[in-house]
Amino acid sequence: MSPATSSASAKDARTDRQLAILMAHAFCLPLKVIGKSDTSLSSYAVFWSVAAHEGRTQVEVANGTGLSAKTVSRVITHLGDTPNGLGWIRQVPDDDDRRVRRLFLSRKGKFLHTRLLKELRKKGTRAQV
Repeated sequence: MSPATSSASAKDARTDRQLAILMAHAFCLPLKVIGKSDTSLSSYAVFWSVAAHEGRTQVEVANGTGLSAKTVSRVITHLGDTPNGLGWIRQVPDDDDRRVRRLFLSRKGKFLHTRLLKELRKKGTRAQV
């Protein structure tokens, strides 16, 4: 990796972390409004990271959000399409390396994402009035 690529990658990671923190705080209230108040800030960060960059791996989400790989793995289990999960995120095996799982919003996750964006717009409109 060239120094320019490394610098750009580090800048992207910082931006992703800042975005994840902002999103975690900005979307805390809308999630409570729709009855999902039991979800942690780590869950918000992972959810919004996956929503913004579908197809990333768990490692890429961890690097982008500043969370540990272990935390991201735990959150993916909680938010994922596992037996006890919320079903918001699905894992798809990578075409080239079957050990790698790519993360995407599930149909349920996309529905939730749309609802959250509408709620945010509604609250933003009220705040501007």
